[in-house]
Amino acid sequence: MTKRFPSLARSLGAMGLLASLAILPACTNVDPGLVRSGLTSHFQKSPEERKAALAEIAKADNWASLALWNTALGEAMYFLPDGYQSNLTKDEDTFLNYVLGAYLARYPDVTYDSLDKSLFNADILDKAGVSRERFEYARGFGRVWLKSIQDDPKNRAMKERVTLFRQRFGSSNPDYYTSIFSPHKIRALLRDDKAFEAFLKDDGSATAWVQNNMDINKTTRDKTFQNLTIQDLLRPVTIGVLPGLAS
Repeated sequence: MTKRFPSLARSLGAMGLLASLAILPACTNVDPGLVRSGLTSHFQKSPEERKAALAEIAKADNWASLALWNTALGEAMYFLPDGYQSNLTKDEDTFLNYVLGAYLARYPDVTYDSLDKSLFNADILDKAGVSRERFEYARGFGRVWLKSIQDDPKNRAMKERVTLFRQRFGSSNPDYYTSIFSPHKIRALLRDDKAFEAFLKDDGSATAWVQNNMDINKTTRDKTFQNLTIQDLLRPVTIGVLPGLAS
């Protein structure tokens, strides 16, 4: 990208995380490369500017911040309590451990050097006070934290809901079909008892949810529904009492 669009690289270098993401094509779904470019820009800012940026990220009220959360946390966000965005951005150390750490754990091919250097700048992380050792500590912290979420027995009911969600798309390729939705949209459905039960039991409700929440860019590019309808995709799911989430 940088070789073909040098002016874009300069723009990214001059902006903060959300601003740099916002000049690119809008998509709230997972995009590790997009977030990597945004993080490089973020760490070029002053400490005061980065603090202000974290406050904006915590709001999660625009597509750029949602793209960051979806990419960094993925399915882990299903299990986190409301307000997790503010808790994980309360200071830069927390942001490094949890948000950057989760991102690095999920995408091990992202290296210190790939964030530390851009086309027009070098030693970006070092100048921001993030050493190579601190960077790798964050990766390890994120890996342990994400595993602790998966292993926490308190999350058993949510895991059961995730399984039901995937079963609704049958067994042919649930990984693909669940990937056409941004994690934050799945999270909202899983945590809404009434909407989720309707999604599982009523094809009309499920079809409407898919139509309203699918990533149009991805489904159009992949021709997802060219040879089948959403109704063809859905499979019946038998449930008794919906797994109850802890209050």
